[in-house]
Amino acid sequence: MRRRWAASVLAVLGIVAMGTPARSQGLNEVLSSILGEGCDGLSGSVSSGELGQICSGGGAAASGGGTAAAETRGTDLGQAYRRLRQRQSAASADPDGARGFSLFVSTEYQKFDRDTTRFETGFDRDTVGATVGGDYLFRSGLVLGAAVSYAHEFGAYDGGGGFDHDAYGILAYGSVVPIPNMFVDVAGGYIRKAYSFDRRVDLAVNGGAFDGVASGDTDGNEFRIGVNAGYDFVFGRFTVGPRVGVSYRDITIDDYRESGQTGLELAYDNQNIQSLTTSVGLFGSAALSTGFGVIVPQASAEYVHEFLDDQRSVGFRLVQDPAASRFLYQTDPPDRDYVNLGVGVSMVLANGMQPFLNFRELLGYRDRSSHTVTLGLRIPF
Repeated sequence: MRRRWAASVLAVLGIVAMGTPARSQGLNEVLSSILGEGCDGLSGSVSSGELGQICSGGGAAASGGGTAAAETRGTDLGQAYRRLRQRQSAASADPDGARGFSLFVSTEYQKFDRDTTRFETGFDRDTVGATVGGDYLFRSGLVLGAAVSYAHEFGAYDGGGGFDHDAYGILAYGSVVPIPNMFVDVAGGYIRKAYSFDRRVDLAVNGGAFDGVASGDTDGNEFRIGVNAGYDFVFGRFTVGPRVGVSYRDITIDDYRESGQTGLELAYDNQNIQSLTTSVGLFGSAALSTGFGVIVPQASAEYVHEFLDDQRSVGFRLVQDPAASRFLYQTDPPDRDYVNLGVGVSMVLANGMQPFLNFRELLGYRDRSSHTVTLGLRIPF
């Protein structure tokens, strides 16, 4: 009894909530620590259920169902900025015909890969989404618009398990031209997210190997706001100019409990992720006249710095622990600096319609990569 009491005190001082652990630990490291030596890290004894079997070292647990939080992304505010610039490019190609209201529709596909690290399990994610919106271009160059979006994310974790998410978004944006050739874009949006996870449990402790699947579902909210500005130097058919921006994002994920029969199902605390980034970049395009309209190839590069997002501590409890002891594990520390590259082409047809195609690439992030393609059409009225 004295040995178990002492182990519990050490758990409280080391990894139980109300303070940051003495050293950063991933989820499996924390579980191995609290469940080792007959589950001495728990504040009370566990003698029944699958968790009791794990504590007694009684062989492999049965399969069941679960989760580990996967990174998700909602509506990219940068898309709104690009749409605004495309709208103004069309206006410069046909000043009288471009004024007024127009609708746009776009579809997007993203391939995202994240490596497995000490703290988090890697995964591959595919995202398919669509956006529909409209805006109005005033004679002064002011643009006001709004859009709605839907995205479906699905993927698989390294070593087994996967996830399936839905994101529903709304976006409002505007753009002003304070002086010729300069623009300032402002955009804000809200995204409602529905998460569904299947986490593969694979843990060797107390002389036994325990694996299976634990399943969980929860919801979340994301708020975004951003400002982007630039100045265009025009050299005949060529345009080049600097771009600067700042973006803030606040994400919340509701608390939830996993279900399954592994004994290692977890109950997670709610989570909050905040991000503040600045970007500095360069944009270039060329206007090529043809018999059916104007073709505008373009390219951009931006350097991004993250100020707020840090390595986070996530609180959890073992579902089958009668004492409901609370523990912490750490997420990966994010990269502070990375680069986004983009290439694309838009066309201003004789009837004013404007199809566009863009590619985006994430570079310089140590444990992840991202490739995105966006195809859309703008229709003026």
